[in-house]
Amino acid sequence: MGFAILLRFYSERGRFPRGRAEIPDEAIEYVARQVGVERTEIAFYDWSGRTIEYHRAQIRQALGFRERTERRRVDVVVGR
Repeated sequence: MGFAILLRFYSERGRFPRGRAEIPDEAIEYVARQVGVERTEIAFYDWSGRTIEYHRAQIRQALGFRERTERRRVDVVVGR
C-alpha cells in the first residue's frame, strides 16, 4: 500500500510525501480500498530506509523522471 500511496501523491503533487502526516486519512482509505487491504496497513510502511528509496526510484523510472542532482540543478539554473 505504501507504494500506491507514493505513486498517487507523486502523480498529483510532483514530489514525494515527507511522511505519513502529509497524507490525508481519506486518501489512505481510498487507496486501501483500491488495493484491497485494511487502511491500518499503512502503519507498517517504513517512511525511511531502503524500501522507500527503492519505491521512489521505481516510480521515477516508470514516470520518466530522474532524481535531481546538484550538477543538474546548476545546469538548469545557468541554462546549459
